[in-house]
Amino acid sequence: MPIIMCIRYDISYICIDETHIENKRMEKLHFLIRALTKPQWKILKVHLKYLSVRKDSHTQMLKLAEILLRYDHTPPTLEECSMLIYGKMNYAAIQKIKSRLLQRIKSLLVFDVGMEKRSTQQEDLDRYGVTIRWETTLYQILYNRTGNSPVLRNTMNDIIRLCREYEYYPTLVEILNNKKWMTGYRQGETVMAKINEEVSFYKRCNEALTKAKDYYFLSVVRSNFTTKDDQIAFQKFLRDCIAELNEDNIQVKSPFVAYFIKHLEIMYYKIGDNLGVTREVCLELINIVRNNKSVFSKQRLAVVYGAIAVCDLKLGDEYLAIENAQAAQKYCLRNSENYFAALEYEFIARFYLREIDKCKLICSNLIKSTRKEMGDFRYAKYLFYQANLFYLQDRFKEGLALLNFKLELSRDKLGWDLSIRILRIQLLLELGRMDEASTQFESLSKHVSRSNIADNIRPRDKIILRILRLLNHEGFTLNRIRTKIEQYCEMLTNEKDLPYEPLSSEMIPFHNWLEIHYKLNLNKKVIELV
Repeated sequence: MPIIMCIRYDISYICIDETHIENKRMEKLHFLIRALTKPQWKILKVHLKYLSVRKDSHTQMLKLAEILLRYDHTPPTLEECSMLIYGKMNYAAIQKIKSRLLQRIKSLLVFDVGMEKRSTQQEDLDRYGVTIRWETTLYQILYNRTGNSPVLRNTMNDIIRLCREYEYYPTLVEILNNKKWMTGYRQGETVMAKINEEVSFYKRCNEALTKAKDYYFLSVVRSNFTTKDDQIAFQKFLRDCIAELNEDNIQVKSPFVAYFIKHLEIMYYKIGDNLGVTREVCLELINIVRNNKSVFSKQRLAVVYGAIAVCDLKLGDEYLAIENAQAAQKYCLRNSENYFAALEYEFIARFYLREIDKCKLICSNLIKSTRKEMGDFRYAKYLFYQANLFYLQDRFKEGLALLNFKLELSRDKLGWDLSIRILRIQLLLELGRMDEASTQFESLSKHVSRSNIADNIRPRDKIILRILRLLNHEGFTLNRIRTKIEQYCEMLTNEKDLPYEPLSSEMIPFHNWLEIHYKLNLNKKVIELV
């Protein structure tokens, strides 16, 4: 009896484990079906409708596809799908249609990537790789079935041509070796030696490209963890990488290696705040992407145009920033992370230009589109943008109402959270609610003290806090402190020592607000920091 119970337990465990595995596969199916574009979904739907022998317009596979499409995040389990389709748990049947549907979606995704005319940037990135793999598979089939035939040799030459154009070096080396053995058998040792030279060259190309990718991704990782104190060492690392890769590329002349070199140069000049040179390197990078098949993709163009828009914003050219941000949007896949970043750059440029109506439209699109796609932090950032926009429209109560919700930005104690608190005080002062503004300032002071962030606050924010402390002490009037406030305000206009930073969380320059709100008369006075 104990043995029977043990066997039953084991069978139950196996069934549970198999169901768990199938549910994991259901997650994969759910992910892939939601990755289909609208045209792909239409193709799949038509295909599934005509699979049924009875010409039923809703096959079981189509029912399963439509069920999965209704779920945004967590997909239904295998059992839930079975109940919705059959009214009971039919494990064998639901597992069968799930597997068949998965295969058809995979085929559709791969086939669609390989088609000639498509519009999304992901297909631009992947089509050549898929085409080369297809041709390589065809080559293997022909070799096994026909041997050394004219069609086989033509297929082999097509693969070599594609691999050279797109710098697909591992496959190129493999096919060149096959050609060497095939032609050498017929034409002799001299031909084999010549092809060996090609193989050696393309191996060097592959090593140079692999090194370039390694240096690029290593630099991205280091940039995320480099403090200001480490920036000199990081710059030296970038300089050494660039020099080494340039030396390699003299020999291999690879557009792909040049592409990564330009990215490293952009990082290098950004550290030194050399915005003019950074922008020039971005323009050089655009030429490399546009003029080389191995590098070209719409996504890459979008990223570079976005980087140029950032340079334009920091250089104070909002009109050029708008132009390049819109170019980035043109090349982005809609609702992608790059698309929302480019839309954000356009919003900021138009915000600086006080183009209220256009800002309202962009901000509305950002708020309604990104929470699901981009997460709570970005959504909160766009709500903060909306609050600043309300400020420009003199809609102070609405701006204050937005900031009274606890936003995800509050996690960033040194940047966004500080700006939220300061903007809240400004809105209260615009509404004439001095007591509440005082309460908010006291809360801000305790927050800075309690969080132990005072030493890490940027110098400009320290002056802003000092101004607010003086104003709070005087009931937010200038009766006895006008001269001192004007002096502090003058310090904030000093672009060398306490510069206003575009693209920072201080969207409305504090010195501008101070000058307008209190009608200051600035006389270029200077006060020492104490």
